[in-house]
Amino acid sequence: MGNPGFPLTDIQVFTSGSGNWSKPSWANLVHLILIGAGGAGGGGTSSTTGTPRTGGGGGGGGGKHEAILQASDLGGTEPYSVAASTTGAAAGVSGTQGDNSTFGGSTLPVHTAYGGGGGQVGLVSVASTGGGGAGLAGKGGVAGAAGVNGGAAGNANNSSVGGAGGGNGGTGGGATTGRDAFIGGGGGGAGGSISTAGGLSGGTNGGYGSTSARVPGVLGVGSATASVPGGKALNGLLGWCGGGGGGGMSSSSTTTSAGGAGGYPGGGGGGGGTSASGTIGDAGAGGNGGGGIVIVISR
Repeated sequence: MGNPGFPLTDIQVFTSGSGNWSKPSWANLVHLILIGAGGAGGGGTSSTTGTPRTGGGGGGGGGKHEAILQASDLGGTEPYSVAASTTGAAAGVSGTQGDNSTFGGSTLPVHTAYGGGGGQVGLVSVASTGGGGAGLAGKGGVAGAAGVNGGAAGNANNSSVGGAGGGNGGTGGGATTGRDAFIGGGGGGAGGSISTAGGLSGGTNGGYGSTSARVPGVLGVGSATASVPGGKALNGLLGWCGGGGGGGMSSSSTTTSAGGAGGYPGGGGGGGGTSASGTIGDAGAGGNGGGGIVIVISR
């Protein structure tokens, strides 16, 4: 049965878990908005050697998928699954990829918004790489690989589709910021590094999420100050995406900062800062990636 002569809109928003969506009997069109989870920030490293030590790479932003469908193409119920927040990596460990958010699988083929890539662990004498941004057809890769069909490689500017790639720890000083997203969550910023001469650097800002509040994650200020999480989207109901978390500050002792959490939904976590104590556990952990969302609008 069609719409009975006056405008009806049914909006169902799923922010966690999985289940079954029920189609309204009067629906003509169904608008899907799916956002995958941001990748986790990589943990920082620690070494007392006189070599450059890099902060953890930021996580890549989760991807966004939209579709407008004829209601008749959907079953009376369709499964959905919402990507949970991605747990940030411990010190000395690379971040993991964010999970996908999905809808369909009964009558409708499955629609997917892919997760962002995890940031690489901080390294000694080698640059660490941010996670790749999610593409339209695949997750962002860990340690820099771009997501399939439009994702950005870690550290690269993201002028195409997909979540933004995470930041790069550099080689003992310089570090790139998390990258902005054209479609999807912003990439997490890189954790602070330590140069050959022992110079410390702060973590970098996270990137902007697409059509979000335009508030990125910002770096921690001072070796004992935690990084600021990425900006949360002002209106997730419109499919806006969160910014990436800021990278953690490096430290000459045990006060290293963790990376900031990615903004909700879909922002990549910031990378953890580096410690010069020589104890891995003193380095900063990576920030959590922002969880996903599934929005179904029937008209």
